[in-house]
Amino acid sequence: MKKMYSLIGALLTGTAGLFAQTNYTCTFSANMEMDSVQIKNIVSEESIMLYNPDNTITLQQNKRQGNEETSITTIYNASFLQQINNDVVMVSVTKPALLHLALYTTDGKTVINYSEKINIGQHAFQIGANAGVYVLVATAQNQSSTVKISLSENSPRGIIPIATPPSVSQLKSMDDVITFDEGDEFEFTGYYKTQTDVQRFVVSENIEVTFSFIEETPFSIKENGAIKAAFTVSKNKKVYFSQGNLQYQASTNTWRFAENQWNFVGKSKVTQYYPNQPQDTGNVFVDGVRCENENISPTYNGWIDLFSWGTSGWESGAKAYLPYDTSTVKDDYYHGGASGNAANIDWGVYNPISNGGNQAGQWRLPTMPEWEYVLTMRPNASQKTGTATVNGVKGLILLPDEWTLPDDIMFTSGLNNDNFKKYKYTAEEWTKMEENGAVFLPLAGYRRGVTVIRNNGKYFSSSYSEHGIEHMEFSESLFNLVASFLSPEVAISVRLVQDVE
Repeated sequence: MKKMYSLIGALLTGTAGLFAQTNYTCTFSANMEMDSVQIKNIVSEESIMLYNPDNTITLQQNKRQGNEETSITTIYNASFLQQINNDVVMVSVTKPALLHLALYTTDGKTVINYSEKINIGQHAFQIGANAGVYVLVATAQNQSSTVKISLSENSPRGIIPIATPPSVSQLKSMDDVITFDEGDEFEFTGYYKTQTDVQRFVVSENIEVTFSFIEETPFSIKENGAIKAAFTVSKNKKVYFSQGNLQYQASTNTWRFAENQWNFVGKSKVTQYYPNQPQDTGNVFVDGVRCENENISPTYNGWIDLFSWGTSGWESGAKAYLPYDTSTVKDDYYHGGASGNAANIDWGVYNPISNGGNQAGQWRLPTMPEWEYVLTMRPNASQKTGTATVNGVKGLILLPDEWTLPDDIMFTSGLNNDNFKKYKYTAEEWTKMEENGAVFLPLAGYRRGVTVIRNNGKYFSSSYSEHGIEHMEFSESLFNLVASFLSPEVAISVRLVQDVE
């Protein structure tokens, strides 16, 4: 989509104490939405970077008593944005607004885009990125302001809302004036991602500066079943999550990852223990027929996605080791962790995943310490975990180490039951989140025998203790993310990971 950017030029001429004014209009246009525009005087080599191309700047040429002086002045609203310290800024608004914060490198490349609806008042944000000098542009309520950010140490990339600190430093304008002589040539450089386009003009009449870029092929976050966004799971290890929960079709002996992260098979029955549980059904179909975990059998042509412990198909010596086993006797299942030779009880180690590279050994279960690290111990862990509803499915959202919130999308961290109602993403909105690396764990329930209980989410780890299988768990009202132990006959969700090389 073509986007227009305007540069208003005012030339002033006259004699002692009197000025005549001639207005020229310079209009920027581009076939892509640019990151920034640089305006440079070729003769003096002074320049200014327009980090948000929607900013209005004034080009003035003053002639007075033969003394010629021209300047470019960028108009900022300093009171709207204030810098508190090197990595903290505060934004003040007089009415509810959609705030957009964009962090740029000094050569005009976008590093982070962040959007959030904010209420009246002051709002503070901490800026994180690799050590270096950046430019932060804040836009809201038709206001725009810019400030330089200097980071002396590497920090996880992101813009994080924080409680407003008590003291505020004075915001200083950036280098916003360039002086030059009449007739000097200007160089206008448009930046789009890694591309640049340069145009040169002497501004003596109305001109249009048109930039042209080659549209970049969108980067696919998914590759062979992996969401290619890294999550730190220990001090020296990172992983990619699979694109969805593990699924199995008995009639063809096929393993796959769910096509979408919000896919689950589901199907619930009212039982004497859960008489009031919701009768949720899943969203996975075969030939137009909804799949159900309760139809599990050796010949079932639908998909299932709840598995008892050690049912990868590897003959472990346990009586029940096949993915469609439904015994409710815990001693029929393998007792022990997925390590050593017994690593083959791990579904990803033993089986080729059809849409995950289709070779055995490419995937694995997270260990319990890894679940704990990604959920509670990695930098800014509490800011990168939250509950929400995606395409009608409740679940848990995990954000990767390097995270940028898509434009016009809201996310608030926290394990709050109200978030299931407050934050509801459409499939289209979730696609934008996923393209930036977000992971969603659906609240898919658990199975005992052929009865499915649909009021929580349980996810296996590869860890085992004398008390049972260690797993991660959350529900509609209870968030025990680092859970304790599980009996092996209970069938739960499997979400596999892949080590980042």
